[in-house]
Amino acid sequence: MRLKRKRGTPAEATAESTAEMLRRTVRHPNYAHLNAQIIEIVEERSYLQHGVEVVPGDVVLDAGANVGVAAIFFAVECQAGVVHSFEPIEPIFAALTENLRPFPNCIPHHYGLSDASRSDTIVYYPDLWALSGSYADPDADRPRLARALRNLGASEEQATEGTKELFTATELPCELRTVSDVLRDEGIDRVDLLKLDVEMAELDVLKGIEDEDWPAIRQVAGELHLEEDGRGRFAAMLRERGFDVAVTQEPSMEGTPVHLFYAVRG
Repeated sequence: MRLKRKRGTPAEATAESTAEMLRRTVRHPNYAHLNAQIIEIVEERSYLQHGVEVVPGDVVLDAGANVGVAAIFFAVECQAGVVHSFEPIEPIFAALTENLRPFPNCIPHHYGLSDASRSDTIVYYPDLWALSGSYADPDADRPRLARALRNLGASEEQATEGTKELFTATELPCELRTVSDVLRDEGIDRVDLLKLDVEMAELDVLKGIEDEDWPAIRQVAGELHLEEDGRGRFAAMLRERGFDVAVTQEPSMEGTPVHLFYAVRG
């Protein structure tokens, strides 16, 4: 488990204030899952490491927006100029829209990002919103979550029981678009941060960026849910486009494919 930072600096006080605001106001069906997102994104700055930053006026594309914790963090604490948030799953999008309503610089979009613009289906976990996605698979996702729980100190029995009923899945219709189509449709001429948390669709999102649009993208950061070969291809694609790339893994994710990545133009 990560050591928690000591409080006391102005930046830490601001983070605590933002975190408490999110805990009070954000709609989510499971408070424990919401709180985990707030700790990771706001208090631990999981997307702002290895040189990645969001400064006042920046343009952020938030792929895999979920209920909007990252979007609100970028908008309120980092003072981004605009955050475009993409969420293709209807029940989650409804919560996202409600949560972003008080923040005019956060724009929700009811579609996901991928390698082509199309209508498709997506796997929805009603009890695990954060793990829903195009590649969600209960048989693979259950042991990965159990491993993470064991890494955090749960016993084998606790990890097994804690994940037994969580992976009831249903397929829902969804819309997908490419980053390049979004840039054209929304009139976006620069992307200061492309944030990805798309549950194994990371390579798909990069493939949806046309050659002429790459220079507009300054930073890319988020979660990778790919095995070693996929992580290598993902990092290589970014390096070929002129980015310096760092890939790390939290102790709680050891033994799973889940890593964090940070890409900044060299």
